[in-house]
Amino acid sequence: MLTKWIHCIALAATVPLLGGGTTATAQSLSQIDQELRQAIDFRALIFKGCLGQHECTVGPISLRATRLNDDNETWTEATIYWDPIDGVGIQDGAQNDEIDFEERLEVRFASPQTVETIWFSDLFHTEDRRYGSFLTDRVENEPIDAEIAGLGYVVGEAEVSKQTFSAEDRLPWASFNQEVSLNFIENGDLRRRVIIQDEVITVLAPSGTSSESDILIENAIGSIDKDKRAIFEGVETVEIDISPILAEFHGTSLFAVGTTNFDVIERVADNDQALNNLRLVAETKRTTIDMSNGEVRSDLLDAAGLDGLTFFAPFDASNDFSVAGIILAGEEG
Repeated sequence: MLTKWIHCIALAATVPLLGGGTTATAQSLSQIDQELRQAIDFRALIFKGCLGQHECTVGPISLRATRLNDDNETWTEATIYWDPIDGVGIQDGAQNDEIDFEERLEVRFASPQTVETIWFSDLFHTEDRRYGSFLTDRVENEPIDAEIAGLGYVVGEAEVSKQTFSAEDRLPWASFNQEVSLNFIENGDLRRRVIIQDEVITVLAPSGTSSESDILIENAIGSIDKDKRAIFEGVETVEIDISPILAEFHGTSLFAVGTTNFDVIERVADNDQALNNLRLVAETKRTTIDMSNGEVRSDLLDAAGLDGLTFFAPFDASNDFSVAGIILAGEEG
């Protein structure tokens, strides 16, 4: 999995994305719960059956998860993630519960709709500093050091336009999900962080204890490697599994198998009472503590007559998010 992550970085770095510069409106932390009660709330238990599925249908809404293949062009089946706190995302990738840059969540409506508002979650700024990747942002017309969510408008089977939306809230040093339940842990689903910038490869690794800081491993590629690059021009690239080599750095365990928080949800997936309790505690916390879960309310323009939406994460230093819900204006005539 680590080799695929590095390979995708090399390919995706050459594909720029122009951001729409769209900003979200300010809201109280509990507004998301108030607005989604009468809308499409992906955190609702009716969507729990989507957990672990490639695609699922709930009433007039269909979801499908896909992942970019190594050729950087074609897509294959991926697996939907769901929980009652964040909403829907995609399993595996850099985060085991969110939509990462090589993943796509497709939402389709049974009939054309006008979409008024999207509610995102897990969308933060100042996260780059946490992961040692500051100033690596590549999305134009969007803030530096902010996570960015991508959204495509779908008419028929065609994606007719795209927009980007940026985070508003700082990444808290504690986890909102941990406030809901101590069974969740900070970075529990973070599978790996590999950053390539200015001829330096940086790997972020967990310290393994709560009292020690995470470990940053940096290695400069160097001028000798630059001189040797010409030897390989025009030669087909061959992937090599370098995870055993990287693991030799002080025996450090990389973010390769982080599934702790996903496992928490999977254990109670068939227990509606436990799931509903997590949801209710999250609602209470949003009104009683000053902590964001990265909620972003985004009002859409010219989003009439849509057959669906596509959620994606633009390639960047740190872009991953969940989709909490959708507010529709009503069915088209």
